[in-house]
Amino acid sequence: MLHKFETEVSQIVRYVYFRSLPRAEQDLSVLKNRLNGTGEIGRGFYDAVRGIYNCAREKDPASLYVKLYKKGSAQEINALSEKFRNEAYRPTIDDYERGFLIAWEIAAKTLAFLKENYPEYPLKDEPQEKRRQQESSDDAFEVAPRKKPRARGEGRAG
Repeated sequence: MLHKFETEVSQIVRYVYFRSLPRAEQDLSVLKNRLNGTGEIGRGFYDAVRGIYNCAREKDPASLYVKLYKKGSAQEINALSEKFRNEAYRPTIDDYERGFLIAWEIAAKTLAFLKENYPEYPLKDEPQEKRRQQESSDDAFEVAPRKKPRARGEGRAG
């Protein structure tokens, strides 16, 4: 039932991955409205997606999403997605937890895809090694100063 919201969750995870948090927040409110009436399973589903957004916004280094974002490989994240899928369909699980795990299954699958296709996309506030290396190698390049602008009114009759 919740897999019909897979495109919405995938899009929110994409926005979070590429640090477009205001847009992710807009889509979260739309998702919340669409999940009204689904009960505990919908509440667990929404809470998982909202948690991913919150931990990325706060850059919480202890959160699962940030750990996977920074250090997880696409293969590890795919394996985790399969584990979430298997756990979600256990017979002894309650509805809230099932919804939570299904959302994480979808989010992990999307994150694995993004890590595979955009592996070097860093968090905006992290120091970027490539940029630092590039800046240090450009030290020999000199830029000539700009010419002074002409004073206003010079040469004008007025």
